Amino acid sequence: MLYRYLLVWLMLMFASVKVLAQLEAGFGMSAMTVPHYVGSDEAEQYYLPFPYLRYRSEKLTIDRNLIQGNLWQSGHWSLEISLGGAVKVDSDKSQARAGMDDLDFIIEAGPALHYYFLGSRSKGNALFLELPVRGANSTDFTQAAYRGYTFNPRVVWRREYWLSGYEVRPQLSVGLRSASSHYHDYIYGVNAEFVTPERGPYDAKAGYGGWQLGYSTAVLWDDWLAAGFMRYVNIAGSAFEDSPLVKKRSSLLAGLAVAYLF
Repeated sequence: MLYRYLLVWLMLMFASVKVLAQLEAGFGMSAMTVPHYVGSDEAEQYYLPFPYLRYRSEKLTIDRNLIQGNLWQSGHWSLEISLGGAVKVDSDKSQARAGMDDLDFIIEAGPALHYYFLGSRSKGNALFLELPVRGANSTDFTQAAYRGYTFNPRVVWRREYWLSGYEVRPQLSVGLRSASSHYHDYIYGVNAEFVTPERGPYDAKAGYGGWQLGYSTAVLWDDWLAAGFMRYVNIAGSAFEDSPLVKKRSSLLAGLAVAYLF
């Protein structure tokens, strides 16, 4: 949710950059179920207001909680900046992490190489391969710490079409997850001071982090938008599968949102 507020700031910077750019802005409410972390059997429910922003030009794309800045483009290839992250986990609310330090917000940023099989970055209809390498930092907004890097390649298909007066925007993605040992250890590692009879010591390794499937659909009519989204992650066979903090081999994030468009 933090990135939504960053989106508003970027809107003010880029809304007048290009006359032909597409811009939508509004405000709405969202309801989400978010696992404490991938592999946790516990989750939090969030009911939050959010600013809605969708901006698309040749140099900048803001869409579906994704910010992409175009650095280079040639033919079907483009090099962009992408962001990602994870929400804070309060260990007092987690049975698996009871007595351990909290997990701070994780903010990821880095370059992403895209290859478009169909369409382009500024088109609503597209099929492309995304190869993002992101550095990760954890923060409680008083201090920050480097947590390694992630590499989560995926194939994304998106469409835009009209149906009986409604504009429909589905998006489907499938990909792999991987990260450095530093990143995995921050989430799944157990230091000696946090060992209990039920929770042994653990040092996480770098490598495969599972596979994921994501789907979202937004429907627009008049001045309204309604959207549903989900992300399924399966970590069977991952480098950290044997961590005592892993309680299940799959996780599901899902939510709904409604927004009024200005």
